[in-house]
Amino acid sequence: MADQQIINQIIDRVNDFNRRVRGLEDEIRNLNARVNTLDDTVLEKHGTLANNIQNLEDEMTELRDRVANMEVDIKEINREKRKFVSSQELEEIENYMELMNPLNSSFVTEKQLREATSEGLSREQVEKIVERKLKNKETE
Repeated sequence: MADQQIINQIIDRVNDFNRRVRGLEDEIRNLNARVNTLDDTVLEKHGTLANNIQNLEDEMTELRDRVANMEVDIKEINREKRKFVSSQELEEIENYMELMNPLNSSFVTEKQLREATSEGLSREQVEKIVERKLKNKETE
């Protein structure tokens, strides 16, 4: 009887160990499945990140090219801009044209100049007459 009791205790222990081992095996299988899932997820994320990085590098290369092209275009525009007349130069040209316009200006004719010099007017007096005519023109 004592032998039977010891055998029963041994069987109970073995059954308990078997149950524990099966439980541990299940936990190990679950952990392996989770590790495999994590591995797959990490590999997928790594591939996605690698693609994103490659796309960013491609976009940066394209942007660098575009900036370089813009710099070339800006230099060309600046070169072309130098060929144009500035507004100040245009105003000067307009002033000269207005000053030289025979319809609006009062120039002294050669005949008038000869008459003025034959009347005995000095050079300074003739210059004053011309200056007065120019001032009259400017005030009009």
